[in-house]
Amino acid sequence: MRQSSRLSIIAVVISVTLVAITNNADVALASSLPPAPPAAAAGWTAVANVNDKSIQQAGQFALWIYRQITRLYFLRYVNVVSGQTQPYNGGYNYRLVVTVYGGPNWKTTLYDADVWGIPGTTTHWWFRSFTPKRS
Repeated sequence: MRQSSRLSIIAVVISVTLVAITNNADVALASSLPPAPPAAAAGWTAVANVNDKSIQQAGQFALWIYRQITRLYFLRYVNVVSGQTQPYNGGYNYRLVVTVYGGPNWKTTLYDADVWGIPGTTTHWWFRSFTPKRS
């Protein structure tokens, strides 16, 4: 599937989600979301190959949603440096360290990404957080 098709599908999912929230459908939406990952590190496995397509997909998804939320469209995805995965609810929780180009002084910056998704799909992904990594 072409990148523009994937982005279009994700944009539709985001739009539908926003409409549901706007129409006070919080209860229905909340019941369809996978719960937040557990606080303990139980079941988390280090990513063996950061170049794996599913790992790259999770990192790109996290930045894409972050850009839509913050309107920082100049940020560019570089790669995933490291991370952990955990099987959960038919998909995986991902905790990744993502390299992003742009921002202050146009340099690369590391971000912590937290998402859930089903690898290989374009509609079964949930964004949790994307924050600059603290030193």
